[in-house]
Amino acid sequence: MPINIVPFFSSVSPEGLSREVLKELEQETVNIHTTTSKITPSEPTYIFIGTGGTENDVSKFLETEDLKPPIILLSYDERNSLPAAMEIRSYLQRKGIASRIVHMPLPQLYALLRRWSKYLGILEQLRENKLGVIGEPSSWLIASYVNSQRVKERWGLDIEDIQIDELTKRLPEKISKEFLEHVDTFKANANCQSVSDNEIEKAGIVAQRLVELAKSKKLAAMTVQCFSLLQETGISGCYSLSHLNDMEGFVAGCEGDIPATFTMLLARLLTGSPTFMANVASVNQELNTAVFAHCTISTSITDGYEITNHFETGMSIGVRGKLPLSEVTILKVFGEDLSEYWVSGGTIIDNLVNENACRTQIRVAMDEPVDYFLEESLANHHIIIPGDHVQEIIEFFDFVNKE
Repeated sequence: MPINIVPFFSSVSPEGLSREVLKELEQETVNIHTTTSKITPSEPTYIFIGTGGTENDVSKFLETEDLKPPIILLSYDERNSLPAAMEIRSYLQRKGIASRIVHMPLPQLYALLRRWSKYLGILEQLRENKLGVIGEPSSWLIASYVNSQRVKERWGLDIEDIQIDELTKRLPEKISKEFLEHVDTFKANANCQSVSDNEIEKAGIVAQRLVELAKSKKLAAMTVQCFSLLQETGISGCYSLSHLNDMEGFVAGCEGDIPATFTMLLARLLTGSPTFMANVASVNQELNTAVFAHCTISTSITDGYEITNHFETGMSIGVRGKLPLSEVTILKVFGEDLSEYWVSGGTIIDNLVNENACRTQIRVAMDEPVDYFLEESLANHHIIIPGDHVQEIIEFFDFVNKE
């Protein structure tokens, strides 16, 4: 989605100044408007203060245009841009109109607008997408309720409830050739396999049905009530969710957890990477480390994996992934309208094998205090994103909250 910029330069500015300054801002995702060109009120529009002496021109323009507050004033560190922006912001405040100044050197402003355009594109994708809940949120997710209507109002994302019978009662009798190939690849690439080929093939049939549902319902994400699936069919969702998360542009979460799955979707849109949804299995306050664990993981983000059984039940299959010892970002979006969030950087320092915990287990040295998990946590499940994306996530939410 393009960003509209309305620039203002003093009438006594040197000839050619506006062209010289605006060439720094011209890019594919930015539309430079004149004060006489038509702007749709719903389009994101920002006021660029090119020079001082433009205060009256800006005030007159804003009186005639129906721009959605807060009014964003872009200023830079030359030609009295900031002093003029400060006067305008104070004027708008006295009129009861929310506004703020974004100030930085021109090259940084150029880069910021490019990132803002990316964020607007993500918001547009969310408005066009749907998250499917296969079954219901698991009964133990007592803090993870969301209000679908409020989520729609904030993010534009549709949440669709899909009966678990659409999965459990409509499993194909036989795995397709395509999914048999997926299963064979999954087995061939594993470091070891401690469950039967038959169990893995049955898990492949569930994956096949979930992909059918994703396509027929036009979903960008789904979360599955996987323990009900396991109880009704004897098949875990661990392979299915691993496979779905390895699909380009798709995410799948466990246990019907909507906030965690939304976090995965947002992280995928921001970073392009599959993620790891995990329990916070333990913390060490002295060392400021946390152990994250779950029985499924996208194999594409691992350095290798084993095919084993599901931890809690010993049934069907689980995936024990080994992750590279590298930087990660830990994120959770939460709340009835998914407006809250918490983020921390960290570094994976160990891959663990503990038979009394979910199969994929990592120990992370946290940047933020682990006291958060004990005193303020946004429920249990958190999302591990490969790489350091903390600043981008903070900037994205700052942008969203001020839009």
